Amino acid sequence: MTKLMQLEVITPDKSLLVRNDVSYVLAETVIGGLGILANHAPLIATLTEGPLKYQDETGALHFVYVEGGFMEVGSNKVTILSVDAEDASDIDVEKNKHRVEAAQNRLSNLEPTTDIVAVAARLRCAKARLKTVERAQAQR
Repeated sequence: MTKLMQLEVITPDKSLLVRNDVSYVLAETVIGGLGILANHAPLIATLTEGPLKYQDETGALHFVYVEGGFMEVGSNKVTILSVDAEDASDIDVEKNKHRVEAAQNRLSNLEPTTDIVAVAARLRCAKARLKTVERAQAQR
């Protein structure tokens, strides 16, 4: 029998996900991908915006977009604290394609008042949302 753990994804606005049947979590940290199995040693990691992949006890893979944040692992529980999170099935692909295009245009046509850091962050987040959807669709 597969060993299981709890996964919780929390944002300031909501508790997006609480599952007790998770066998594997893959998160994108600032230093690369980090895989977590049940009974993993305690750790805290800084996350970057991108897909969070998890596998349930049936072997089905699921994807959630997380907008950076922190991951805490301990006592057979993975807790994700993020500014924003969204299930892959809820991501509006067309809206995020438009956001990518708008941000790229803004960066290509800089004005003196352009906040380059904020525009680049919006671009990263929109691309990460699209990456989350792509990975979820590739698993079907």
